[in-house]
Amino acid sequence: MYLLGYDIGSSSIKTALVHAETKEVVDVVQYPDIEMDMISRQKGWAEQQPELWWRYLCLGTKKILEKQKVKSSDILSIGISYQMHGLVVVDKDNQVLRPSIIWCDSRAVSLGEEAFEALGPDFCLDNYQNSPGNFTASKLKWVKDNEPDVYDKIAKVLLPGDYIAMKLTGELSTTISGLSEGVLWNFKENKLAYKLLDYYGISADLIPAYKPTFSVSGLVSEVAAEETGLTAGIKVAYRAGDQPNNALALNVLEPGEIAATCGTSGVVYGVVDKSVNDKQSRINAFAHVNHGNKKNRIGVLLCINGAGIQYSWLRSQIALSGRSYEDMERMLAGVPVGAEGVCIFPYGNGAERIFNNRNLESHIRNLEFNRHTRAHIYRAAIESVAFTFVYGIHILQELGIEIKKLRVGDDNMFQSKVFSTTIATLLGIDLEVVNTTGAVGAALASGHGSGYYKSIRKVMSSLKAKKVYKPDLNYSEYKKAYTSWKEALSELLGSDSKSTSNNTLASELEQKDKLIAQQSLLLEVQKKQLESIKKTLNKLQLDHSSDALPKLLKQIDSKKSIELLDHTTLMSNPIVEQIKKQYPELSYEELKLGYFLHMKFSTKQIAEELNLSYRGAETKRYRLRQKLDLPKGTSLSAFFANI
Repeated sequence: MYLLGYDIGSSSIKTALVHAETKEVVDVVQYPDIEMDMISRQKGWAEQQPELWWRYLCLGTKKILEKQKVKSSDILSIGISYQMHGLVVVDKDNQVLRPSIIWCDSRAVSLGEEAFEALGPDFCLDNYQNSPGNFTASKLKWVKDNEPDVYDKIAKVLLPGDYIAMKLTGELSTTISGLSEGVLWNFKENKLAYKLLDYYGISADLIPAYKPTFSVSGLVSEVAAEETGLTAGIKVAYRAGDQPNNALALNVLEPGEIAATCGTSGVVYGVVDKSVNDKQSRINAFAHVNHGNKKNRIGVLLCINGAGIQYSWLRSQIALSGRSYEDMERMLAGVPVGAEGVCIFPYGNGAERIFNNRNLESHIRNLEFNRHTRAHIYRAAIESVAFTFVYGIHILQELGIEIKKLRVGDDNMFQSKVFSTTIATLLGIDLEVVNTTGAVGAALASGHGSGYYKSIRKVMSSLKAKKVYKPDLNYSEYKKAYTSWKEALSELLGSDSKSTSNNTLASELEQKDKLIAQQSLLLEVQKKQLESIKKTLNKLQLDHSSDALPKLLKQIDSKKSIELLDHTTLMSNPIVEQIKKQYPELSYEELKLGYFLHMKFSTKQIAEELNLSYRGAETKRYRLRQKLDLPKGTSLSAFFANI
């Protein structure tokens, strides 16, 4: 009997076939052979079509079954590993409504940061373990604000693994581990993150029911069986994000154990049994695969967006045609440590969390055309990712996470001896390479989820280290190169700060001016309210009117006793005058809405001021967007904020 595991990555779909009894890996296939494309319609955007994931999964399944001559009826269970933080939205017929906004898309960063400040950093870190940041909940908020026609059709919100499970079984569900990676789970209250959902104006009804990570979430349907070549009725018994799953595959399940991966992005993942918060949000913490009510197992994740994607870019764009990664490794191995001064920063794949969500982009420094070759660039590129790993691990150490050894899979960049040795040397630790992959881990985990294996720890302990990279004796050269790189990084971070400091200062002054204006208006409201209450008190004193006291109490209780802006005040406001000058076709109500948007009122505040329901305020915003004929993707709030 066999176990089947899928790893739904952003580069490819991997399918693993494992012998259930011996735990021997029969085969692992990848589809497609070349890396999948990402859709990037604007800077910082990254999307993929979920239907393509399913298509490649079907092709990979048929390929591995045919290649190994295995009957699909001999498969006991299926496990799913998937790229984290992605957003898939489906309608009532389970049809995808738009491309998935995937993990490295940074369009929702500002929304998450605003929520972090509005809800309170301490509250978010204590309850969610993270800032809402650029995670799934914030991406959904972006869709809500910018694509209301799509948002209105959403029946359920899914993570990439939830989507694949739905395609296999026809059933919609998620997991606590999955919800936590989307910042949709409250660890403290052990339930959905209702306060964040309320803040974003998102109904909890859009979130599917959740099931344990190790459990049967459904059976392969007749439709899926026909498309994949599987047999209907196979148990889908495990689902987890790629980083928790990779840690599981490396037998990293208990506090103090650390795993690392380096595919398109790079990740260091350690397990702790208590909260580890970073107020700068350079690291993130999610429910690990074995997290439970009575046993805290939290995975602390440090992510580097610009990692393997940089090296694959070099291979496709810089290397000579036909060159393999093995060819590149042979070339760079002949270049001294430090690449004779060539320095690269690999941050060309969106905002980097370890640098406070700044998008530093990729840079090559100190390149001399008369002495440096492709091999120098390859060496500098490999070292730049290794140096970033070391830089990030130092952050974890500063936060009190002890690291004695790293366990990594025998794939992607850890297949490079130079890369692995650089990390081991600079950290002074052993780096253990285990012959496993995320797809293999998912397959074995499904054996536990289906009940075939009793202990997941025992299963994973059977996977032994294939090789161990130890620190190089020539530590001083590595240290010198790393120090030089870090100094150059400090310059980059500093120059980036200086180039934006004037804009930042101007923005801060503008925000303060708006705040003062808003506070002045609110003070005017309070003044009018007090005058009205004073008149009521005088009336009460003079005639002891029986209805005066209830009226007074009603005035005190009501937040709507006086409108914020009367017609005269509104039409004489310079901001409103500017809006009316540019858009004379706007009505009085639309001008008022435009003013509130300029003042950065939330939808909830606008609803209160216009005496509307939340939904009514959203409708007003949508109709105003239509009337202005704004380009798709343009934020209505940002549009009015710039007037």
